[in-house]
Amino acid sequence: MSAPVRIAAGDLSLDLRPELGGSVSSFRLDSGPGPFDLMRPLAAPEGAAPHALHSGMFPMVPFANSIRDNAFRFDGARYSISPNMPDTRLNYHGSGWQLPWRVARHDASRVDLVLEDATVDDVYLFAARQTFALTPHTLTVELAVENRSERTMPFSCGLHPWFPRHRGAMVRFSAGWYWAEDAEGHATTLTAPEDDTDFGDWNAPPTIYQNKCFTDWNGVAEVLWPDAGILLRMRGDPLMNHLMFHVPPNGAPVFCLEPQTNAPCAFDDLERGVVNKGVHLLAPGQDLSVSCRFEVRTDLPLNQT
Repeated sequence: MSAPVRIAAGDLSLDLRPELGGSVSSFRLDSGPGPFDLMRPLAAPEGAAPHALHSGMFPMVPFANSIRDNAFRFDGARYSISPNMPDTRLNYHGSGWQLPWRVARHDASRVDLVLEDATVDDVYLFAARQTFALTPHTLTVELAVENRSERTMPFSCGLHPWFPRHRGAMVRFSAGWYWAEDAEGHATTLTAPEDDTDFGDWNAPPTIYQNKCFTDWNGVAEVLWPDAGILLRMRGDPLMNHLMFHVPPNGAPVFCLEPQTNAPCAFDDLERGVVNKGVHLLAPGQDLSVSCRFEVRTDLPLNQT
């Protein structure tokens, strides 16, 4: 495997693995008592090859989450896609995170990655671009996807960061209701937040499996590591008004806050001519572009919540 593509600014550094789905292998703060991981560092389980699923963040294109039963109807046609992970029935997050990306630009504090003529079965033909730019206190990520097929198609997108649970991690964000899901991730019903799902004030992330998509997210989510006095504030642009809160089932010391345009199964109503929030119909050659900033603060007193 090739060496990671690195950029740095001030005390922040970012390592990328273009060949592993254009994923982040390290986002780190190098100050104070030593290096501090702001996203999960890439580490494959023993005996396994490195993969985007082991990374700190990967892109979700040409759609985020899953499509109900891997099929949808649109504009008089039925489209069916294949599962994309072992032992699963659905396709999760499209194919962008499973394909090698190319470095189109690499400066000291900026990297552009591109993915050209990518496919999901014979349903999608698309291109994508990620731009990563660092300042001493902020990582800005731009993600764009372009429809390269000969027909208008529904698209969505998002980012899938993984945050370490170390140093007493706490979470805070403001959002509306969330989608309850079945075991495969199909959206079922809109549910009002209760005490254990209300993160309007600081709360510890759950330690058991969850996969909840919060609607009407205001675009701001914060992760605080109070034992280190470090705050990471994530700001999604207005198109990214859904936030998926995911905790894996295997007890891994991580959790995910995923800014994205759409809820799970958002293509459900296309056959009735209804375009659900966060779904974008792109004509041939048209693109969808979103951005997200990750702002780092280190001036907080220890154990401050």
